Amino acid sequence: MNRTPLASLCLAGVAFVAAAPSLAQIPATDARALALEFLRKEAAADGRTVTVEIPERAKPAARNCIAPEAFLPPGRRAWGKTTVGVRCHEPRWTVFMPAQVKVQGQYLVAAHPLAAGQTLSSGDWQVAQGDIAALPAGILESPAQADGRTLRRAVAGASPLLADQLLATRAVDRGQKVRVISRGAGFEVTNEGEALAPAADGQTVTVRLEGGRVVQGVARPGGIVEIRP
Repeated sequence: MNRTPLASLCLAGVAFVAAAPSLAQIPATDARALALEFLRKEAAADGRTVTVEIPERAKPAARNCIAPEAFLPPGRRAWGKTTVGVRCHEPRWTVFMPAQVKVQGQYLVAAHPLAAGQTLSSGDWQVAQGDIAALPAGILESPAQADGRTLRRAVAGASPLLADQLLATRAVDRGQKVRVISRGAGFEVTNEGEALAPAADGQTVTVRLEGGRVVQGVARPGGIVEIRP
């Protein structure tokens, strides 16, 4: 018996509906676990130890979702106190959770009181270990960032050394060809680009890559721009 075209289309539609997953078949999403794993990957860099905390009380109820994804809201980053979101497109929902990201690493502190105008040498700092995500922005993490630099203001003994305490030294010039280094968990990618503005060591600079894409990173001496999570 031959089927009419209409009957064939109806049967195809029934088969399609039967193949589509129902909400009962979709595993419930643990948004907190997904967010924890996302933040660990985002914050991981240079072999540092990363600890992510999301309060248990902030855990939303498990929800069904075909393909959930975690994300950082605009203006947030995987560093220190932050907010992380998990969203679903089918069915559509979004939840937000407070989080604390701790990153264990080394940083420099003043070995003794330092005077404005002083040129730093190895006896002027000590290397400390701790949660660098809880420290002020621009913390100096290696002796190379401090050696031979001049302080523009006094620094109390045992205080962290910061980039904005140092007199600016030009790291890149406008139009200069720079090497852009992107680092993440277990990887490092290098690209060539052009600086779109001058920047001192430790300052944010905008770079146009060879393919035309525009990115932002931290200027370093020698025409290097670092991009980190």
